[in-house]
Amino acid sequence: MRRLAWAMGGVLVVGGALAGAACLLAPQAEAAPPGPHVSPAPGTTPILVELFTSEGCSSCPPADAVAARLVSAQPVAGAHVIVLAHHVDYWDRLGWPDPWSSAGATARQRSYAPLKSGSYTPQVVVDGRSEMVGSRASAIEQAIASAAKEPHVRVELVVVAVANEKDTFDVTVTTPALPAGAELLVAVVQDRGRVAVPRGENAGQTLDHAAIARSLVTIGATTKTRVKVPAAIEAPQGTGFSVVAFAQDRASRHVLGVATAPLVGAR
Repeated sequence: MRRLAWAMGGVLVVGGALAGAACLLAPQAEAAPPGPHVSPAPGTTPILVELFTSEGCSSCPPADAVAARLVSAQPVAGAHVIVLAHHVDYWDRLGWPDPWSSAGATARQRSYAPLKSGSYTPQVVVDGRSEMVGSRASAIEQAIASAAKEPHVRVELVVVAVANEKDTFDVTVTTPALPAGAELLVAVVQDRGRVAVPRGENAGQTLDHAAIARSLVTIGATTKTRVKVPAAIEAPQGTGFSVVAFAQDRASRHVLGVATAPLVGAR
């Protein structure tokens, strides 16, 4: 686990881990293959799990495996887990540029920093309520179970392909009543990815990923937006795309409700 300090608009990576070497945070679990889009089971509460990760970080592959299992196995009773894996860009200059990294992912992580215990990789934020090391599966599942007991608003999605515009979709998001102080956000997600990493801390490894956030936009209190599916990057055969929409309180950062739907026919 690597922590960050924010200074003068830049990022300073603190080289030491919080407790011993980063690779000792969790056993190097074998990566579970990312699964396809999974529909919610009746009676479950959708919970958003955000993973902040990087292919340049040697502590991150176990967390990527945990995220993949959350998607495919849905291990928490009463919850339907929706994952967004944000690939941050501050590792890119340290040996290997993550092909999915973005400044937007780093900014998203930074938006949680004042309310949590700083920024590091791999970091998981559960429903905007709690954060923990992304490889600690048991703690993550406990946080998901706890979040599922909280009241949530219902979020519904209608996705329509735009005629004569390839890989373009109109997304309509509805909630019974968006609480004051809340906003709606919409993400486009590449369901799977696989990369053979030649350099950096993970040199020589082939890394699998699930639920890769390719874009994330805030639409405020509006209910409709148009999304363009980006070109797939390092996508295994059969990889698809989906859309995730969620309501989030601006002040507390709590996620108030979340939903997902496949983008049928994309790419």
